[in-house]
This record gives sequence, structure tokens and C-alpha cells, in this order.
Amino acid sequence: MRAATTHSSGTTLFTFTALKCAIHGVPERCRDMHLSPAFNAESAVAALVGGAGIGLVATIYAATNHHRMPSSSFNAQVHAGMIVASAIASSILAPQFFEAEFMKSASLTRLAFAGVLTGAGSKMGQGCTCGNGIQGLAALSPASGAFVVVFMAAGAAAAALGDQSAALRPTPTSFSWPLAAAAAGLAAVQLAAARNHPALSNVLCGGAFAVSLVQASMVKPSKIDGFLNFAGAAGWDPSLAFVMGGALLVALPLWLVFGVAEASSSIKRFAARPIDAATVLGGLAFGAGWGLGGLCPGPGVVTAGTGSLSAAVWTGCMFAARCWSPGDGAGSGAWLSPPVLKGRETMRDLRMRE
Repeated sequence: MRAATTHSSGTTLFTFTALKCAIHGVPERCRDMHLSPAFNAESAVAALVGGAGIGLVATIYAATNHHRMPSSSFNAQVHAGMIVASAIASSILAPQFFEAEFMKSASLTRLAFAGVLTGAGSKMGQGCTCGNGIQGLAALSPASGAFVVVFMAAGAAAAALGDQSAALRPTPTSFSWPLAAAAAGLAAVQLAAARNHPALSNVLCGGAFAVSLVQASMVKPSKIDGFLNFAGAAGWDPSLAFVMGGALLVALPLWLVFGVAEASSSIKRFAARPIDAATVLGGLAFGAGWGLGGLCPGPGVVTAGTGSLSAAVWTGCMFAARCWSPGDGAGSGAWLSPPVLKGRETMRDLRMRE
């Protein structure tokens, strides 16, 4: 009986000691993880609805243009719509929808470096958070899935190592019915205009994309840092997961039901590309830039449209890096899209000859 008691006590002591060692083996900052006070039910709804808007306009663009909706690759029509919409939104909406104060105080050197990494990574990996994380996953692309895993891990590491949570000035997140209505209305007209007025459709796509990004708070660096720097002092903000979740809840079934990827040779090639060194290196570079700067291509363009010099520097460096980086960046459309139609040819005729 005594031997059994001694054995039991020894086992308990060993288990306690092992648990204590395991706990002390975890960095102090990880043991202090907590949910950010910036995350609440309203911010989750805003993120979910904004993400759904992104998934919808990306699907309409891909289905009518037979290319993925561009974000990191420059497109005159889509980006013009984004800039105009962001300029209007920033002049009407309350300052809480943006984080202008942080952008004014942010290091231009850091933002420029982050922009270069993000641009180079998106070129090598053939997409960004929208191109791979939403449209690539909707196309069931294994390479896009790998890119997303890599850039999330790299982004978390960069955000933790370059911790800027103390400098961030988070603003309250509110769900906006006017923004939701504007995104839905722009998307509806985008779809209606796609057949006979493709250029207008693409401009409206950019506007709806920008409005949805603002609704989802993707233009706030604190939201990106709060998600990636999960053990930061400000706490973990899972809003970004709701954005991507909302986008995929819309895009994934629509792409499968309407065969969006199958109808386009460009998207089919993109989805079937191999998981190679460019995919991995691109994911590492993109994630590092995203974690350091708190911006990805779409939100960078939108924030630049508000007149932010810091965002303009980031965006300029991002596009410049894409121009000089290796990789083909295929599948995201051209500078002007859709391709020029011949005579009285419609988009349906173009799809037939594709």
C-alpha cells in the first residue's frame, strides 16, 4: 500500500514538474495571450459583410472577364474605381473608418520596404490575399492554398519581430448600413453593365471592392497587426478570419456552381500551377511585407486614395517591385480589361473564341 502511494505521489510530482517546464518553455508573451478589446460582435459582422462583398465583386469580375479580379497587378479601370470610391468614402465617413493618424506617423522607410516585399511576393506567388486567398481558394488551387499558409506564417513572424502594436492607434469598428447598401448597389450595376459596357463594369467593380474593404476594416493596419501579432500587448483580433470567411462563403459556392474557373483558360492555368520555389518564396516575401506594413495591395490602393502620403509611398513601392521582380504574375488581367472586342462582338463571343 505504501509503495503504491509513493508511486502515485511520484507520478503526480513528475507530471506537475513536466507541466511546469512546458509552461516555462513558452515565451512570456505567448502565455499572456488574450482577445483584443477592439474585437466585438459589431466588428465581426462588419468583417463578415465586408468580406462577402469582396467575394461577390471578385466573382462577378472573374465570371465576366475570364481573369481574376486584379488587386496587386495594376489595372486602370479597377484601380480608378477604387481610388474614386475611397476618396468619396473618406470625405463622407467618420474618421473611425480609417487610421489616418497612424499612417501619418508611420516610418516611410519601413512602409517602403514593406511595399517592396509585398509587391515582389505577389508577383512571384501570382496573387495576394485576394488573388490567392479568395479567388485562388475558390478555384480550389493547391498552390494558392500553400501560398496562403506560407504568407500567414511569415506575416505572423514579421508582425511579432517588428512589433509596432504600441505605435498603433486603433479606431472603433462600426458596421455601416450605407456602406453595405453602396457595395450591393455597385455590384448589381457591375453585373448589369458587364455585357455591353465592360469598362464601366470594371470601374464599378473597383468601387464596390473599395467600399467592401472599408466596411471590413481591411484599411486599418491595427486590424492586420492585431490578427498576425496574436501574442501582442494589444491582444488578438480575429476580424481578418471573418473577412476571408465571409468572402469564401460567397465566392466558393458561386465559383463551383457556375464553373467560373472551368470557363477560363487563364484561371484554369493559374489554379493548376505547381507548388514550386516561386510559390514558397513569394509567400514568404508577401507575408513579411504584410506583417511589417499592415497593408496588402487592395487596402494600400484604397488608403492612398484618401490622400495618405504614407500609403502612396507603400503603393508606389509595391507596384514598382512587381515590375522588377521575377515571375509572370499571370492570370490577373491586363492594364486595361477586358480584352478589346472586335466589331459588334460581345463578352459571350469573346468567351467562345477563348
